[in-house]
Amino acid sequence: MRKANMHYVLDIIEGLILLMLAVSGFILWLALPEGKAPGEVFLFDRHTWVEIHRWLSVGLLVFFSTHVLTHLTWLSYMTKRLLRKPDKN
Repeated sequence: MRKANMHYVLDIIEGLILLMLAVSGFILWLALPEGKAPGEVFLFDRHTWVEIHRWLSVGLLVFFSTHVLTHLTWLSYMTKRLLRKPDKN
């Protein structure tokens, strides 16, 4: 797989996981606040939504870490470039 295609796929997966993470977070925050009486909201109960939210967080961490690892050369180059002393002209 070409590097550009791999980065595109990683970005799409990261974006989808981030979107699902935000949705589950808003459901937990607004529809199922802590201390509310148990019951199903949007297909699942609070405990299941918490588990979904946690596993999405793990998935995002894995894909983000992979993304950063694929950019290590670029990150190293840019860091060196930014920390380099400016030329005196």
